[in-house]
Amino acid sequence: MSNSPATPANYWLRSGFLTLLERGSGMVFSLGTAVLLLRALSKEEFAAWGLFILVTYFLEMGRTGLIQNGLVRFLTIHRQEPATYSAITTASLFLNFAFSIASNLLLWLGMSWFIEMYHAPQLAVVLPVYFVTNFVMALFYHYNFVQQANFEFRGIFWSTFWFRGALFAWVAFCKITGQPIVLQHLALAMLAGAVLGAAGSYRFAQKHLNHARRVDFQWVGKLISYGKFVLGTNVSTMFYKNMDKLALGHLIGPAAFAVYDAAGKVTQMIEAPSFSIAAVVFPQSAERMEREGTVGVKHLYERSVGATLAIILPFLVFVLIFAQPIILLFAGPQYLESAGILQLTAFFGVFMPFAVQFGTILDSTGRPATNFVYTTFTAVINLGLSYLFVHRFGLVGAALATLTGYAISFVFMQHFLYKKYGINALRAFQYIPGFYMIAWNLLKRKLGIHSPPPLPHPLEKSIPMAEPSKSESLLP
Repeated sequence: MSNSPATPANYWLRSGFLTLLERGSGMVFSLGTAVLLLRALSKEEFAAWGLFILVTYFLEMGRTGLIQNGLVRFLTIHRQEPATYSAITTASLFLNFAFSIASNLLLWLGMSWFIEMYHAPQLAVVLPVYFVTNFVMALFYHYNFVQQANFEFRGIFWSTFWFRGALFAWVAFCKITGQPIVLQHLALAMLAGAVLGAAGSYRFAQKHLNHARRVDFQWVGKLISYGKFVLGTNVSTMFYKNMDKLALGHLIGPAAFAVYDAAGKVTQMIEAPSFSIAAVVFPQSAERMEREGTVGVKHLYERSVGATLAIILPFLVFVLIFAQPIILLFAGPQYLESAGILQLTAFFGVFMPFAVQFGTILDSTGRPATNFVYTTFTAVINLGLSYLFVHRFGLVGAALATLTGYAISFVFMQHFLYKKYGINALRAFQYIPGFYMIAWNLLKRKLGIHSPPPLPHPLEKSIPMAEPSKSESLLP
């Protein structure tokens, strides 16, 4: 077990960089794999693989929701109590394997229905492989969650690097050697990556592992009690983020799913910083709520959203201008119709930081049930809009439905945050120039250019501050 970081600056810069690197490397490998597969597989095969990834991601998000936030919160609070710490850690490990068993059973029972629903018989050869991968992922995520609770992010980066990198390496090997790409072999490559990732994560997590000899089912119950709402929230989030693709695949067919998914892969790169910063914010948010109350949470939310927007906005502008060349480079001319879809889905990234940090703040401050209600509300809206708009507008309708659902959800979420925490969403935008100034000053120092002392990091300060006057800096 370890203590929290010595200084806020070191924590944010080190952990933020590692988490962004972890998300970034995973996204690059996923994007690289998709680029190669788009050119090597038929639209039907690519759609089947996309559905497989979607199903397995649903399960990964379910596991994360059930276990991660509760484990991180409880270990953060009880880090200095060895007996309680070990009881929580063991309960989490037990729950991880229990989830693998339950989700495998659910996957086996629903496999035939899903294959028939989406006209993807190729899934019959890849889903059984995931039954084994699912058990390896229990260890993979257990080690990563324990590291996050102890403010350790190195192993999380390396585990993701190996997990995503192994699949990319296999696809690249097939491309270079001219071997045909077989879907079952892709699933086996994912299994190999899970084994390598779990081993890499263990190397960094072992100093934080302190397991009890017996499972404390009282703590299992506490983790489930806390995580059940986060589980529901994550599943609802997956539905509202993917309802457009699911509606297309069901109503129009696998080819439409493939075209839409080509744009979605690029959009995920724009959204990646939201989840990177959320992983860093969560343990800090839990501590600040204990130490400073709602005022600390308010400033943390506004600054973390501002930091995410500062990263996302340049990518958004780039995608809007160069959507067609991006699709040509990424997917090839057979997916050129995805360019217009990409220009719409790119705007998802503007709403994502607010939604992700909304969930982070609510979960870390003990309001997972409220987060679940709002996310389920968004999922229901997107479900209705997706089926209505896809029927009426086809591919474009799927993007419009999700964008409209995000906008409606944004209004309701921000109203709640303002009432409960005094959070003003507009204040996030005023911190964006400060982040660019900090980045510019860091770059000048790296290049040896003389510059004045750097401004304090916008995520560091947690002391309540008054609204800035016209003469005051907008930075904390």
